[in-house]
Amino acid sequence: MTTAPVFPEIREPPRPLPAPLSDAPPRLTARSLEGLEWVLARELTSIGATDLVVGRRTIEFSAAAGREKETLYRAVLESRTAIRVLEPLGRFTAASPESLYAAVQEIDWREQLRADDTLRVDAAIHDTFLTHSLYAAQVVKDAIVDQLRTPGGRRPSVNLRGATLRVALHLVGDVATVYRDAAGRSLHQRGWRVGEVDAPLSEVLAAGILAIAGWQPGEPLLDPFCGSGTLVIEAATIAAGIAPGLLRARRSGHGFFRFRDCDRELAGRLVAELESRVREPAGSFAASDLDPQAVEAARASAEAAGVGRFLTIEKSHFEDVRPQSAHGLVVTNPPYGERLPLPRAAALMRRIGDWLVQHCGGWRAAILAADTPAAKQLGLRPSCRVPLSNGPIACKLLEVEIRERKGKGASHQIWESQEKGDAAELPKSPRFGGRHLFDQIGDFRRRLAKRQKHLAKWARRQGIEAYRVYDRDIPEIPLAIDLYAGWLHAAEYERPHARTEIEHDVWLDRIVEAAAAELGIPPNRTFLKKRSRTRGLSQVEKVAAQKAIVAVKEGGLVFEINLSDYLDTGLFLDHRTTRSMVRAEAAGKRMLNLFCYTGSFSVYAAAGGATETTSVDLSNTYLDWTRTNLAANGFKDAGRHRTVRDEARAFLEHRGRRGEKPFDLVVVDAPTFSRSAKSETPWDVQQDHAALLAAVRQNLSDGGVVYFSTNFRRFKLDEAAVGGLFTVREISHRTIPEDFRNERIHRAWRLVAVTAG
Repeated sequence: MTTAPVFPEIREPPRPLPAPLSDAPPRLTARSLEGLEWVLARELTSIGATDLVVGRRTIEFSAAAGREKETLYRAVLESRTAIRVLEPLGRFTAASPESLYAAVQEIDWREQLRADDTLRVDAAIHDTFLTHSLYAAQVVKDAIVDQLRTPGGRRPSVNLRGATLRVALHLVGDVATVYRDAAGRSLHQRGWRVGEVDAPLSEVLAAGILAIAGWQPGEPLLDPFCGSGTLVIEAATIAAGIAPGLLRARRSGHGFFRFRDCDRELAGRLVAELESRVREPAGSFAASDLDPQAVEAARASAEAAGVGRFLTIEKSHFEDVRPQSAHGLVVTNPPYGERLPLPRAAALMRRIGDWLVQHCGGWRAAILAADTPAAKQLGLRPSCRVPLSNGPIACKLLEVEIRERKGKGASHQIWESQEKGDAAELPKSPRFGGRHLFDQIGDFRRRLAKRQKHLAKWARRQGIEAYRVYDRDIPEIPLAIDLYAGWLHAAEYERPHARTEIEHDVWLDRIVEAAAAELGIPPNRTFLKKRSRTRGLSQVEKVAAQKAIVAVKEGGLVFEINLSDYLDTGLFLDHRTTRSMVRAEAAGKRMLNLFCYTGSFSVYAAAGGATETTSVDLSNTYLDWTRTNLAANGFKDAGRHRTVRDEARAFLEHRGRRGEKPFDLVVVDAPTFSRSAKSETPWDVQQDHAALLAAVRQNLSDGGVVYFSTNFRRFKLDEAAVGGLFTVREISHRTIPEDFRNERIHRAWRLVAVTAG
């Protein structure tokens, strides 16, 4: 029996290179990603580079005498893990912008550029007289174009994409080194990527992962979260002998091909050599993803790379994927960070670990995971954790060897029964409330399908894009699920269960995934929040910083929704009917919105013809949001539609003392509890509502109307105190929308100011 190869030994990460000396001649330099330096060093050595000095993200190297250009060209064409290859043009000391300008002009740029060529300058500075790299680049650019300016005023122009010459300045202390970029663009751009997919993996990082994992052509490869297919396409081009720079070289449109001193005979010979290496790749390359757009982009990119017919790329859930051979490498970059807009990364890692154990025995796995505690939930002990970075995200490459299973355990039997559709044979599990998970999911999906069939038609007739489709209908699945113009927002309400924390995360992940599948929502348009009963917190509780902003329509108006960053999205759907009531009464009235949140009541009042609106809240975030919603609906007159940062009681008290003109219509959608550093006194709706409504009456015209509401289920209106000021009528049953089955979601009253004696 063939034994799967072990993972190669990982060397210690290199230290940064020391600061350059002004009298040390500059050398060829290659830049890479952190963690890939030793991979790049092996590549450079294989193409003839000598005297390598390996530093953090940077390698300086030389070439054998007489082979300088060949080594440079090969580095550009054949290196898979280099981002840039830089050829030095000069090194000098500079202690001021003026001396830098003068030194750059000492280089004869006529050998590099003509007046009708284009130029780009990049600068990296450290511990020097300049504080901004853009200014340093500007000084170098000015020195170059001023030297080349013709008597008629013509000079090279700046072009940030596809410039004839790309110059790099490295300024450390008072030592400046000027290079020309031998590739002209980042070397991760292989030339085969087609289509747009969220957060595509860099080709350079993909090549580095394959090298670190020790993958060799011939070993079967499987990626169950392929996205745009970068890992399998990069592997297939390696196995096919397609050099990373070959597609770019065929076009000969940038980098050293455009240099005035390019050795075109040498370049042509090297490209012909690379063409001669192309062959049919050995091994199998399988990939899948749940996103059909990603699958199509991966297939198109594979075709553009010349390896499409050797890859199998399917739309499939990763848990449905089965390896087709006894041994191989699972290499994948599963969703995390912005690509997984759900607080369920730990659950996904555990599910990946279970899938590997159940179906990938005898294989190896290399999993790129965000460096967070969630990565520890894989359930398998990695052979090694290699630090890498995926863009700005710190990651670890988890290298795992998966033992072959001698027998099938209960969990494997469960999965096999599921695949055969034999749900009746599945064992009962106390972890899921006495019923098996698949039974729960079946009931859940049937309930969602029934509700959505009714509500989708109703919402279209009403012109509504945001509505609730499920609200704890099944007690053992305590979720509220709302749809926002093709996005899914789920909120879990905590309740006792017998699951461990990670078991519950896995359960919740599967439930939300089932909801998205039933409702036809892509996984990357799904958000989950957890609600707990917490006394005394401010409403403005931030839970993320992804800024998933969506505009939704309601009642002919548009509202900005933030699905990711706060416990609430910015539009209380249960008050949709109450908002319509406010609009119907607003014509010709001065309207006040206390605890305004994101101003939806103010927008409705303005749309109903209110002469002015005043929105009051303590949160700058909510007031900005209110102004955004007002402006989005054409209500941009700040004089007529005021926003005031103040505590509701203080606002009423100060205004009443000043004797300002009363309001005709007031909305008080009061939070249950609120505690803020900006207010000396906490707010408690039960204790404080009577005093607040008394203050409202002092600022309300005779016959004026107040809409008062609360979500506090045990709330009792102080009718003795309020009844002397208002005619009181509870309208709760009239304000519960069609999509809310929970008739206790809120309580509401319509209060009419009694005429003063």
